[in-house]
Amino acid sequence: MRLNLLLIVAAAGGTLAQLFGFPLLLHAYGFWAAPLLVPIMLLQPLHWGLLHEALHSHLLPGARANMIFGRSLSVLLGAPFEATRFSHLLHHRFARHGYDRADRFDGEGLYAVAWLRYWGRLFGGAYLGMLTSPLFAFVPRPLGVMVLEKIIPIHEEGDQRIRQLFVSMVGNRAKRSQMRRDFLFTLLLFAASAWAYGAWWPMLLASMYVRALWHSFADNVGHHAVGLDEPKRARNYSLPRGWRMLVLNQNLHLTHHLHPNFPWTALPQVGLTPETGTRGNYFRAALRQVDPAYPLSADVALAPVPAAAA
Repeated sequence: MRLNLLLIVAAAGGTLAQLFGFPLLLHAYGFWAAPLLVPIMLLQPLHWGLLHEALHSHLLPGARANMIFGRSLSVLLGAPFEATRFSHLLHHRFARHGYDRADRFDGEGLYAVAWLRYWGRLFGGAYLGMLTSPLFAFVPRPLGVMVLEKIIPIHEEGDQRIRQLFVSMVGNRAKRSQMRRDFLFTLLLFAASAWAYGAWWPMLLASMYVRALWHSFADNVGHHAVGLDEPKRARNYSLPRGWRMLVLNQNLHLTHHLHPNFPWTALPQVGLTPETGTRGNYFRAALRQVDPAYPLSADVALAPVPAAAA
């Protein structure tokens, strides 16, 4: 776990430098300091990967340490810990159910609306949804339940249970309280950062948008265009060795779904089979999401899957 501690220092230090160190450079050197933001923003997948380990209780030994560091990472990232953990673990249990198929159009409502929703989600919306999810903790429970009933469809077996679980989350007083605290901490953090940026606040907004873009593009790569008959409804992709630590082996997403109790360092050690082999390059798979045909209609066949490779 020493490696995780070093990575936590790198990710958290980079984010704090973006929020409070970089404004000093901007005030001193102006726009010439802008290129220094690039390596900081590249820490986004690492930051999310460490938070992801905390969601699965793999970040550090001991529940207390895992929770403290996990919540700290979540506040810095703008991802409320309780809401994010709940949604992520539910995603493992019900991968690519009706509420979790952004790349498929189920035929309800207008296709144009579904198309705009898909592209909005891809270009930053997934991160924005994560950032604003604690708002459910601030609204009256009946209103939250009503909204959830509208946005979580009932199309297949398990969807009713998914809606019930989300409703129970909205009604949980302890978790609502914690989500409100985390959200307020995040708001205070970013408000203080905006004050530090001063007249340069558009640079803060731009850098956070790049982070949101990273997150939103990566959010569904392992499930994009995956058939419901594929193992765990997920795929593995290949990555050059130097990039694997940046994403904490999340290119092996099918392996992660098959073995969610394994830490990120153990995923490459799991033997690949023809069914679980890599299906092309991870970054190419991410870019395949940028296709005007998506979201596909539910009655349209998915494109053939590239041959698996061990």
